[in-house]
Amino acid sequence: MATVAPAPDPGPRRAQFLRRRYTSSPQRMLLAARLTLIANVGIMLSGALVRVTGSGLGCSDWPRCSTESVVPNEAHAPTLIEFGNRMLTFAVTATALLAIFSALTLAVYRRDLLWISVGLLGGVFAQAIIGGVSVLADLDWVFISAHYMVSLLLLVVPSAVLTWKAGRGTTAPRQHLAADALTARAVFALIPIGAVALWAGTLATAAGPNSGGAATGDVVKRFDVHGTGTLEWIVQRHGAIAAIFGIAIIVAWGVAKTRGAGERLTLVLTLAGMLVAVQGMLGLIQYGLELPGSLVWVHVTLATLTWTTVVWAWLLAGSAKRHRAPSAAGSAVAAG
Repeated sequence: MATVAPAPDPGPRRAQFLRRRYTSSPQRMLLAARLTLIANVGIMLSGALVRVTGSGLGCSDWPRCSTESVVPNEAHAPTLIEFGNRMLTFAVTATALLAIFSALTLAVYRRDLLWISVGLLGGVFAQAIIGGVSVLADLDWVFISAHYMVSLLLLVVPSAVLTWKAGRGTTAPRQHLAADALTARAVFALIPIGAVALWAGTLATAAGPNSGGAATGDVVKRFDVHGTGTLEWIVQRHGAIAAIFGIAIIVAWGVAKTRGAGERLTLVLTLAGMLVAVQGMLGLIQYGLELPGSLVWVHVTLATLTWTTVVWAWLLAGSAKRHRAPSAAGSAVAAG
């Protein structure tokens, strides 16, 4: 007896209502997803610029820029930099809303794309709240570090996943699942190690001269566990964790290469390894020069790009569960 394919999911009524008036193609959905990724990486780099220029309290209130006005009253550089970063929140919000609309009106409704898009919008709201609290708390290092890490975990990761999933049904290149479960596990292990390395980096910045309020003359609560020796203590640990991260990338590259995981995955892992190596050299240079803000911003930029690259490698490699499924199915057929 022939098997009847299940009917496609029509989606919620609101989606059906919208699709009768406007239909998004898979290519438009992919474009919306890519815009979310670009916007979220961009606002992270903008936030880093706010911190290294000491402009964190350029707007001293939230959600207003000051107690008197929503927009800056004076055209001072710290105020404009901080206000510009806040304005980018609208761009990030707009891309998330575009992704939601595209998912709702997609010609073939896909629930996964809608939920990821909605989650992105929720992450934007969470970021806005944490950013506001950090201003009201006079840039306490706890909230500033959380602000950056939330961007990494709740904005960059979902937007990368959305871009990956939205590419299905388009001409966007995708990795064939030549990788096995071991490769998938080795690449996935880079995610927690990289997150810890980045978190240690935020603490190093919080302990140094670029903790956020220098340009406005505000006293900012810095990360402090060893008094005047805190910066050296955390920099040493950040360097050690980053070195472990670099070694883990080399191991993952070796596993992927020897097990025939595919050229695209090894190429992305190679890029990640090169970025970590460059960051290591830059970190030594900036520490020797007493952490000039410009070099710290470049360091943060490279860290953000490294994280995005590692997340993409994880998506290319897939999950161990996905790789086990075909072999399990094959065993069942053979047994039959």
